[in-house]
Amino acid sequence: MSDYQFLAKLYGVRGSYPIAPENGTKIGGNTTCLMVRSPEHVIIFDAGSGLIRLGKELVPEILEYHKRTKKVFHITFLFTHTHSDHLLVFPFFAPLYMPNVHLHFYGPATLGMDFEEILKTQVEPQFYPVAMYEFRSQKTFHNLNENMFFYFEKGSQEPRTGHTNNTEAAKDKLAVYTMKYYFHPKDGSYIYRIEAGGRKIVFATDVEEYEGCDQRLVNFSKNADVLIHDAQYTEEQYKTFSGYGHSTVGMACRAAKQAKVKKLLLFHHDPNNSDEDLKAIEKQAKKIFPKSELATEKWEWKL
Repeated sequence: MSDYQFLAKLYGVRGSYPIAPENGTKIGGNTTCLMVRSPEHVIIFDAGSGLIRLGKELVPEILEYHKRTKKVFHITFLFTHTHSDHLLVFPFFAPLYMPNVHLHFYGPATLGMDFEEILKTQVEPQFYPVAMYEFRSQKTFHNLNENMFFYFEKGSQEPRTGHTNNTEAAKDKLAVYTMKYYFHPKDGSYIYRIEAGGRKIVFATDVEEYEGCDQRLVNFSKNADVLIHDAQYTEEQYKTFSGYGHSTVGMACRAAKQAKVKKLLLFHHDPNNSDEDLKAIEKQAKKIFPKSELATEKWEWKL
């Protein structure tokens, strides 16, 4: 029996590409992957290199579930955008090869290409030896839009979708709300707000706040318990990389302060920044927003 009603756990916290420093890293070297779940539902945000470990951890649970119920195990994927560091290890996700698994993929149609076609290009024969139709799992693909929200009900593992313009309520359920962020090149990204048991987590990676903060993001994040916010660059690094779609630590802190969140996790760490560099960044962040800390691959939050 699970010892939680809700669990959030980070499996990848780096940006751009994974790293494996010679002296190791206590913060983590994998690219973006976040899991949130209840005892019945598993939701995964992005398929960065951290997804490999998550997939391996899920296999025993899937096998036990099928043995006990003879039913298919459902997993929902929600993607922020389709840049390579967020899709990096999609074909190495162990449950993809299991026939007693149903994967629900939701992601943006980007620059005129449906999300299903984008994922299929990752496993074209020029790039990978197993085609999409050869994976043994069941799969459904959906284009994402900013008017969608998702909710998950007891007694059903499958995600349900609602429309923000409708009166359909997701209260008292595990729910995920979406916001399109337009300033990440070349076709924007998606921010997610996860709500469960009256608590809120906002996942805002690959955003660039600019001057004064994006007020849509601030309002979307208002009073969140946890804001996971892109903070890839130092102020000095940003002079070179302004316009690349990522924030400085100061931008993240100012957004957290304006949104009045309870905790800020600095996320999408630059692969060129060592653990020591990141610890210095964390100290700088705490001067601006005291409830800041570095996102690490050991971070989890249980309710």
